[in-house]
Amino acid sequence: MNIRHLLRAVSMATPIVAMLAATVQGAAQAQAITQTTGVLAGGIVETDADHFTSLRLRAAGLTEFTSSLEYRGVAALETRYSQSGWNRNAAGVSLLWRSQDRETLAGINAEIGAVKVAGHLRPIGDVTWSLRPAPQTGIELLAAAGLVETQSAIKQGIGYTFWGASLEQQLATRLTAIGLVASQQFTDGNHRTHVRGRLIWDVLPEQGVNLQARWRGFRSGQDGVTGAYFDPERYGQWLLMTGFRKRFSGWLATGGLGAGRETIQDIGTITHPAYLAELRAEKSIAGDALVSVQTLYTRSAGFSNSPDYWFATFGVSLIVPFK
Repeated sequence: MNIRHLLRAVSMATPIVAMLAATVQGAAQAQAITQTTGVLAGGIVETDADHFTSLRLRAAGLTEFTSSLEYRGVAALETRYSQSGWNRNAAGVSLLWRSQDRETLAGINAEIGAVKVAGHLRPIGDVTWSLRPAPQTGIELLAAAGLVETQSAIKQGIGYTFWGASLEQQLATRLTAIGLVASQQFTDGNHRTHVRGRLIWDVLPEQGVNLQARWRGFRSGQDGVTGAYFDPERYGQWLLMTGFRKRFSGWLATGGLGAGRETIQDIGTITHPAYLAELRAEKSIAGDALVSVQTLYTRSAGFSNSPDYWFATFGVSLIVPFK
């Protein structure tokens, strides 16, 4: 069962990776690029209302490095999960591949690997292939894999894969719509269908301020679910947000604040307030080195069964090229 899920994920990704390789190879041949090597190091701390905490560490050697948007590499991963005296470590390895246009971010940003937990080998990673068929239109093909992060799910080694596509369309000079559909498969036999949407109005483009309306929801098949994680039959959430993008003292910062409601439908229907705060900032230091910081706080349902669930994360990463 475990190997079958891993092989299925690899077999589905193989033709996509082959097509991406041909695309990137053609782009690389079109221009002469000065390449070097480098290192990437980072850490992320996550915690939630159940006091479930994870510490993720990653260290990678980079090859064919030309910028923070163009490199390949191999990473070693280590994650420590803990909760109320219990703890578990999960080690893994991944391949990194990034090749994106600086202006539009069209191209590939991929991390593909595997991690061993509770005696199971699970695929992990995140792949985004972005296309810009027209100046006002963007398409993204998405693939991801990871572990279901609750104590019970980690003990059972439950993982998931996520496959989707999104479309971005500029509707007017300052108005953009984004939609996503995706399918999520779990190793315990469960599956979910996801739909997400976002409307963005650049209300003050000169100041980098926008207003957003976000909606996301999923429907669960609830097949083979072991009760190891939160899994209602239907879930929906809407948020109204203020977003920003600003430069200051060499930093480029993006983020937003929002509030809304979530609806959980299972045996009955329950509604709760939902909140989100997110921030990401990056800066070039010592020449071509890049440091980035990200943090997020959300008060909404996740993989936990807690009625007043919240989740917070803070991460730092550093890319240093060698001359």
